[in-house]
Amino acid sequence: MHPHLQPATRFLIIGAGFAGASTAWALAQLGEGPGLILERESTYGVHASGRNAGLLKLSEDDPIVRTLGMRTLGHFGDIGAGEPDLVRPTGGLTLSPASDGSTVDNIVDALRRDGVPAEHLMVEAALQRFPFLRRLSPDAFDAALWCAAEGVVDVHALLTHYLRTARGGGFPLRTNSAVSDLIVEAGRVVGAETRDGIVRADVVIDATGAWAGRLGRASRPLPLQPVRRHLFVSTPVEGVTRALPFVWVDGAEFYFRSEGNGLLLSPCDQTPSEPCLPSTDPAAAELLADKLARHAPGLGDLSLRKSWACLRTFAPDRRPLIGADPDLPGLFHVSGLGGFGMMTSAAVGELAALVLTGRVPDWIEASQLRPGRSLTA
Repeated sequence: MHPHLQPATRFLIIGAGFAGASTAWALAQLGEGPGLILERESTYGVHASGRNAGLLKLSEDDPIVRTLGMRTLGHFGDIGAGEPDLVRPTGGLTLSPASDGSTVDNIVDALRRDGVPAEHLMVEAALQRFPFLRRLSPDAFDAALWCAAEGVVDVHALLTHYLRTARGGGFPLRTNSAVSDLIVEAGRVVGAETRDGIVRADVVIDATGAWAGRLGRASRPLPLQPVRRHLFVSTPVEGVTRALPFVWVDGAEFYFRSEGNGLLLSPCDQTPSEPCLPSTDPAAAELLADKLARHAPGLGDLSLRKSWACLRTFAPDRRPLIGADPDLPGLFHVSGLGGFGMMTSAAVGELAALVLTGRVPDWIEASQLRPGRSLTA
């Protein structure tokens, strides 16, 4: 008989990244406990949640992701009262080819309907307002979407806030607690097995990031694919300040933002991977150099001083999975957050907490994110 880590709890959350931490935070905010968060690593934020660029990018073309981002921005207003440096409001520029002009207009209209100022700028207007863009080639973009509400988030401060608030609401964090399997009795998930023993719970929440969708489903995992992406930090670049807007170049598929007096850049690579803490691939630096040479010659002589990789995990339709497992009662999923886990985290946690406690959200159609939906690209 395995010893229990503690008496049976209400919610057992596996994973202390943004998916698990924000779910615990939201449940605690509702006064819905107790619960326990289990993290396989010796601390939180080791994987994608602590290794991303921290971009708060609201100008997403998927309306569901945009809704989650907008809702999260509203929560950041409240969180920021206790975390005054949580968001650095640099604004964001999304640069697009001419073929995307109607999409830019649609996103601008959608943001404005939600009360977020946004502008569709033609090339010359963008260059006049943001001279740094002259480092890009003349044909790098045909239009720019400027959103002043976008910015850069302190990911460590945000993740720490979620976990601290969760702990205060009855959701402690237990590290070095990898889960090896689920405990199923009479066809229902009733807990999880760790190296220290069994933890029983009314509901088990799989928020394991790149490992998600596999617990209890060895023969039929959910269709989630981790992909590797690289980030690089340059040495100092003339003209770069902390106030520089982040720049996302659609079509060419790369982005950059300020990092101190240098730049943080990504070539937006997406290499399928098994769940792991990924190593860096020299080919990613070559890909970035090639993209800069072709699309941003004014940045082509950058010296890179630091690099790392992380895994971003997607469902085929690139929307999160939030809801009860379609086959295993007692198992709940908060996963597939891809490259927008941080920027949608508060809304993802809120939605998960509402569904877990039988409430119906009035700001999003929860069925569009349920794990049992038809998942196609």
